[in-house]
Amino acid sequence: TMALSRFVAGRYAPCETWASIWRWICRWLAPDTEIPSLGWQPLVRPTAARGEALASKAEAGAVQRGIDWYRNARVLVHPAWADEAGRRLHEYPDGTGPGPDSGWPAGDGSCGMIEGASSTIHTDGTQDWRYFLRDDCIGEAAFAHAVAGAITGSDEIASIARNLCDFIVGEPDISGGPRSDPASPHYGLLNWDTRADGGVYYGDDNARGLLGIVGAAAVLDCDAWDARVLAALLANLRTTGPGGFRPNRIDGGPLDQNGWRYYSGLDEVSLAPHYQAWLWACFLWAYRATGFAPFLERAKAGISTVMEAYPNDWRWTNGIQQERARMLLPLAWLVRVEDTDEHRHWLSFMAQELLSAQDECGAIREELGTVDSGAYGPPRKNEDYGTKEATLLQQNGDPICDLLYTTNFAFAGLQEAAAATGEAVYRDASDRLADFLVRIQIRSDEHIELDGGWFRAFDYRRWDYWGSNADLGWGVWSIESGWTQGWIVSVLAMRELRTSFWDLTQRSDIAAHLGELCALMMPPEGA
Repeated sequence: TMALSRFVAGRYAPCETWASIWRWICRWLAPDTEIPSLGWQPLVRPTAARGEALASKAEAGAVQRGIDWYRNARVLVHPAWADEAGRRLHEYPDGTGPGPDSGWPAGDGSCGMIEGASSTIHTDGTQDWRYFLRDDCIGEAAFAHAVAGAITGSDEIASIARNLCDFIVGEPDISGGPRSDPASPHYGLLNWDTRADGGVYYGDDNARGLLGIVGAAAVLDCDAWDARVLAALLANLRTTGPGGFRPNRIDGGPLDQNGWRYYSGLDEVSLAPHYQAWLWACFLWAYRATGFAPFLERAKAGISTVMEAYPNDWRWTNGIQQERARMLLPLAWLVRVEDTDEHRHWLSFMAQELLSAQDECGAIREELGTVDSGAYGPPRKNEDYGTKEATLLQQNGDPICDLLYTTNFAFAGLQEAAAATGEAVYRDASDRLADFLVRIQIRSDEHIELDGGWFRAFDYRRWDYWGSNADLGWGVWSIESGWTQGWIVSVLAMRELRTSFWDLTQRSDIAAHLGELCALMMPPEGA
């Protein structure tokens, strides 16, 4: 019932298995004939094999190809087709459908950026694309362009970074409406995406979008977004409870009804680093930049609670490894702020838990936690397949790594841990991971829209893009423009610059706006 002869054009996978299938078919058709070796080059493949010698300056080359992907894939929206992209976002199911036409011009960031490639592969080898414009993805891509521009010397790439930051700050559906009204409890927050009517605010998405702007501002030596960044940091702080936890998601309706003070006093505990950890990292960075004590107090409270609860009480989202990976960044920056034996122990312990599953090739094997503590585990029956979010593996031990939820964030965390401590264990793990990521970067002459990207899943035994494709929206062959592409390119570029995010952004002057914004956003009750 399938077009067997189109297995190359249709990108049937995994490659080695299709060789076996065709050998079996040929032997069945001609049992007395010697079947020659069947070999072909997949149209979409890893850049280099395991153990293959890499070219000199391979990491710099991966940065260039990774940043070129944004234009070749046409994820940067151009004014000539911005209206069509908007139509597709609203009319296609879940904003997902045929990708941008190859003849469309690439944008310069001033109209934003769509979310990335869906995992659906059609019989001609093309994929569907997601047309959402999200604040987090756009911010992450802005930082990637800024640091890539720094190592390539390209003013054009740097201007894209600036334009993407301007888009976030100036887009009414992200920063405008109640988010620009000082009297509103929404004030300062960043809306999840341009289609989220009424406001949707995830702390981790706000955090990653903000880190992207902060990093881009430092590289570009630009203070134009400082007040907006600090307002967003304070908006997230004032919707975080005294124990350091924020509801995983706050919707606009309840926020209007409850007001921000309700969340500021909420005794919330969410032992899910996926949702909490990078906002703690933001708070630690904000404390370094401003000296405002509540940033430090709430970050430390949340980190302490979640470390004491590990592992039995943790809630994992798509796998336990992603939760460990998310913790590396705040733990590294906690060492920066308060370099104590306890804080170094926490960082070392969590890194060991994560890296115990790092293969010699550099890949970090994905793992499931206990069944009852997971939100999106593997499907338990065939009918569940493809109906909700899911992991890439069916059981622990599958040689799968996840570049959407784990590897990307581990890469950033290891970079910061090495810089914070100077310890070789983090540097060596980061080196192995960088080598792995350079090797598995997508290479394709036929599908230029994929060349230079990184798919979500990689099977490091098969050395192929493979895994369980059960996830409803972000399966094996998806490419996330911010979470995945943004952070991998950014960390590779920072390695070329011999720096870390913490050091790169140390000269921020957002504190100049602290007095005015605190008086506006966090006045004493009754004032």
